[in-house]
Amino acid sequence: MEQRRMDYHLHTAHSMDGRQTMDELCQSMVEKGVQEICLTEHIEPGHPQEGIDVPPIWDLWWNEIEAIRKKYPTLVIRAGVEIGDNPLLRPSIQAMLDAQPFDFRLLSLHLVNGVDCYDKEAYFGGKTRAQAYRAYAEAKAESVCAWTDFDSVAHIGYVAKFSAYTGDERPLRYQDAPDAFDTICKRIIQLDKCLEINTSTYGAMGAPLPEISIIKRYIELGGTCFTFGSDSHDTGRDYADVERAKEWVKSLGGKYQASFRQRKKFLYRI
Repeated sequence: MEQRRMDYHLHTAHSMDGRQTMDELCQSMVEKGVQEICLTEHIEPGHPQEGIDVPPIWDLWWNEIEAIRKKYPTLVIRAGVEIGDNPLLRPSIQAMLDAQPFDFRLLSLHLVNGVDCYDKEAYFGGKTRAQAYRAYAEAKAESVCAWTDFDSVAHIGYVAKFSAYTGDERPLRYQDAPDAFDTICKRIIQLDKCLEINTSTYGAMGAPLPEISIIKRYIELGGTCFTFGSDSHDTGRDYADVERAKEWVKSLGGKYQASFRQRKKFLYRI
């Protein structure tokens, strides 16, 4: 089984917070020797912050993908989506997903009780660390259990990415909510889905998401499949730390890196 240089969490200017064109992204990836990428533009239905609930204009996006595939024939370009889950709007989210022939669906959660963990003051205000972190873990577990039609679970530990806590208190660890993390890991394994290793926190935290104790528990329970993503929004972070993360997960006992075509999973050695 071969290895493959892939990045399965990427945003372009078609996402409301993307800062790179599709062409800039692809040129950057070719220069880095990447073999396959998956565009995972945001959808955030019902997000309370102005300008966030703005999905791509899908016809324009698909047309650009078709053109960019012709321009970069050596780069495999998959069409995916980052699902910003919202428990209040799941039927409409599902309808939105079903209307597009995505290769890959990345299940994400930014809102906890209607508040984005990114909003540090609103989310962490009035809570202890234990309360803030457990609320996120429980919401993430509920989200993963509510969905079946996805391919990988994104950035477990998102609450720590923009945390009000620093140093040793910052990472979200297995022991913060072992019941919730066991639920998530077992659900991923039961459904034969993947756990994402998200490298966007290497700069701020020195490690990817999820934290090592959660990855170890996933492997301990029998989890074998991962996707790796830089979560890049600009060319400066395209494919950043992905090879580093792959080697680290391999050292923990991780086995397979997955890619997707028309929702079908293909496995490669990490």
